[in-house]
Amino acid sequence: GCVAELCKLDMEQYQTYGRGLRATALALLDQKEDADCLHDDVRYLIGSTVEGGYSYVKSQGQGNWDNSNSQYGLLGVWAGAEVGVEVPLSYWQKVEQHWASCQEEDGQWGYGRGGGPRLSMTLAGVASLFVTHDYLDAVKFDGAVGRDPFSKPLAKGLSWLESGDHVVANQRRGGYPGYTLYGIERVGLASGFKFFGSHDWYRELARDVVNEQQANGSWGDIVETCYNLLFLSRGRHPVIMNKLRFDGFWANRPRDVANLARFATHELERPINWQVVTIDHDWPDWTDSPILYIASHQALKLSDDQINKIRSFVLAGGLLFTQADGNSSAFNDFTEHLAQKLFPSYEMKVVPPDSDLYTLVYKVKGWPSALPPLRCVSNGARLLMVHSPTDLAMAWQQRADKSKEAIFQLGVNLFIYAAGKSGLRNRLSSPYIPPQPAASGGTVRLARLKYPGNWDPEPAAYPRFVRWMAHETSLNLEVRDVEMAQLSLESAPAAHLTGTYRYTPTDAEIKALHQYVEAGGTLLIDDCGGENAFNLSLVNDVLPRAFGHVQLKMLAVNHPLRLGKLAGMDDLTAGAALRPFTVSQLGPGAGVIQIGQLGKGHVIYSSFDLISGLLANKTWGILGYDPDYCQALIKNVILWTAYGAPD
Repeated sequence: GCVAELCKLDMEQYQTYGRGLRATALALLDQKEDADCLHDDVRYLIGSTVEGGYSYVKSQGQGNWDNSNSQYGLLGVWAGAEVGVEVPLSYWQKVEQHWASCQEEDGQWGYGRGGGPRLSMTLAGVASLFVTHDYLDAVKFDGAVGRDPFSKPLAKGLSWLESGDHVVANQRRGGYPGYTLYGIERVGLASGFKFFGSHDWYRELARDVVNEQQANGSWGDIVETCYNLLFLSRGRHPVIMNKLRFDGFWANRPRDVANLARFATHELERPINWQVVTIDHDWPDWTDSPILYIASHQALKLSDDQINKIRSFVLAGGLLFTQADGNSSAFNDFTEHLAQKLFPSYEMKVVPPDSDLYTLVYKVKGWPSALPPLRCVSNGARLLMVHSPTDLAMAWQQRADKSKEAIFQLGVNLFIYAAGKSGLRNRLSSPYIPPQPAASGGTVRLARLKYPGNWDPEPAAYPRFVRWMAHETSLNLEVRDVEMAQLSLESAPAAHLTGTYRYTPTDAEIKALHQYVEAGGTLLIDDCGGENAFNLSLVNDVLPRAFGHVQLKMLAVNHPLRLGKLAGMDDLTAGAALRPFTVSQLGPGAGVIQIGQLGKGHVIYSSFDLISGLLANKTWGILGYDPDYCQALIKNVILWTAYGAPD
């Protein structure tokens, strides 16, 4: 139906628009029966340009063009080229020269010669130069480092768009606002820039667009409605990586993630976006993607504040991915030092050959010999950082998805590891919870148990949970870090013990655990990451020594902890929701939460992960419960204890 409507535009006076739009639609559908029509449209558009510009019909002379037709003529040719229609190199060269020759001194473009610049035409110019960049300039980055990522006209146009409030303040002015919106979306997706100036362009403009929708669902006529829907839909797709922009050579491979996202879109059969974020913005602005990507050939000069931002992103559930452009030893040395600064408790090691990174979606073609070794930092439950000492991104930059398919497959595996196999987060969806207003419903307390080991593998879990709890219940959760040997009811009525590595408690610590529960405390115990080395300590040491005579039973469906009938508690009688990884490894019925009573108190034990769920991330490889279930269960434990742990 849409293609049929576009065909109506293909009339004598609208040849460029009609064929450009129809070619775009047909290329998107990419059906065999449309191939002849698509090729015919592309041939017409290539043949109808004069020196890279377009008018409504075949140009009769060099000056007979306007930049609106020029944008849509190129758009049709580019769409065909993306699905295999052959386009001569000379065409891209002519188009690039056209846009470079008619650019204003300040980086803007107008509709034609004279008449002044327009935002819509400036967007058309930048989007068009990104297209030619991919076919002319990007392929020249053959191992080169230390060069400007963009041509001078493209850089000048981007600079104007990033200045002040140009994009957000001006886009609704004048006629055809939907046309301009579509231009903003095209430039945003082509550049990857999440921000133009200080503005998150999609978030701010999407809010405006939604507020302007009419009662009947439209935005005026059908053309405006289509443009607005295009803007809203295409900007929300999951973001494969946020590439970090910093002072220095942050984009030696300017189209690496763009091409990886293109490959992932095809392979995962759903649209995938990518973004560029800046080191100057706060780290929560990076959390709409599960991966922060840093690449260069030089050591970065990062301040302590900037290092703290990167650390905060990772501890909040993200994954840091770094790679050495040009196999740079300087950058490799930098990442080793960075890893030590970010995660002083953990050692950077070689990624083991049985890692999910090599087999998660793909058993990487030619693995392991097809890939250079990767290095990583782990907290024992999940990867915090992955580093490639060799230049993997060169293959992405060159679109070498046929000759170096393994490197593209690795990129998709990396994304799915960090994002999870199902329920990929759309843009605007972030696990970050901002600080909440002061809670008005009172205070409840929880102790987190410290010991000389990895007692705090996810240090951002409870700070996030405190904010979540305030939002959900209007209660202030006071979390105290308490030495295990010093635990008592004065510390808090409920306590949580977790870890990732094996630890043998002292007699004093075991005694404190026993006395705490016997006196009326609730002790929650889980294994961060699920059934790893820490669980061996629990099963072979902690539980038998502290609670050997306590009979642990499965948490019954009718237990008050699951019934959730007390104020603020959730109904969990439907059963425990498991992470997809857990189901894939052990089946849908895996996982048992056990409870036992000692004196006036209770011990609750899970061999599966609970603590990671408080981050609300979906990292693959964790044997545990769904984040929503983890949050609800721990909330229930705290409130049930506060109510006196009724039977």
